[in-house]
Amino acid sequence: QSTPQLFSKSALKSDGARLFTHAVFEEFQEEYKCSTNTLTSRGFSESNNMELNTVKDALRNRNFIVQYNPGTLESSCTCKLFERRGVPCRHILWIYLGNGLEKIPESSFAKRWTKDALRDIKSNHKGCVGVGDVDIIDKKQIEMTKLWSEVHETMGVLIGREKEHVEDLCKLIKEFREKLLPSVPPMTKHQELEELLGCATNNEITILPPKISKNKGSGKRMLSNKAKAVACASKPKRMCNNCKQMAHHDKRNCPNPFVERPPQNVDDEEEEEEEEEEEEEEENEDDELED
Repeated sequence: QSTPQLFSKSALKSDGARLFTHAVFEEFQEEYKCSTNTLTSRGFSESNNMELNTVKDALRNRNFIVQYNPGTLESSCTCKLFERRGVPCRHILWIYLGNGLEKIPESSFAKRWTKDALRDIKSNHKGCVGVGDVDIIDKKQIEMTKLWSEVHETMGVLIGREKEHVEDLCKLIKEFREKLLPSVPPMTKHQELEELLGCATNNEITILPPKISKNKGSGKRMLSNKAKAVACASKPKRMCNNCKQMAHHDKRNCPNPFVERPPQNVDDEEEEEEEEEEEEEEENEDDELED
């Protein structure tokens, strides 16, 4: 990344612009600006080679204590901005300016926010495994680390270039890979499976009969439609209250649509009763004549 534009000249700020990425430098520049305008000293003391500085922050209207070691250049502040964000706070920068430091100590910034974070990636034969704090055991891993750095830098250079440059790089990588790999025919799917499992597959497969389980309702034979019809015909018929027919169904499962009987008038009922009475009288008269 290029160096961002500086609004004021300062050795400490120039070092931050060279060190941090653009997004992180904006936050650093804001902290630097506040360190030169809003802070005043409220006390100073020494204890065990440590300088204790009490700094008054006018924006927050609070006092913060900054511990500074002149020998190791290590510092810490009670605002805990560095622990939360990985960027030195305005109170620590105020101490650095007072002591005339021109470069930010390595203990005062997180390496992940720097432009050179990718260059410190360590790797092994399987690829990238960590950043910065990974121990390099042998020379081969050192060379692998250099290779990864070259790859990242080359990819950064290719951004914005012509398509032919990218194709040339892919061609070179492919030719180099073909030289390293022996001419081995491709594996079949069966061989890939054996390599994945780490053992040879058995060609003979013995399938045993499944265990018989008896559950509720098992052992009953499902009746066919014909057998159901024969069993239904053997049952006695009964009167259906819907269709008024003798059948093997009732009103609830009658196949005929529901038949609504029309309501009878009171006059009709009286006429029926009179007819029934006349019939009874005629029957009684016939009985008397026979006697």
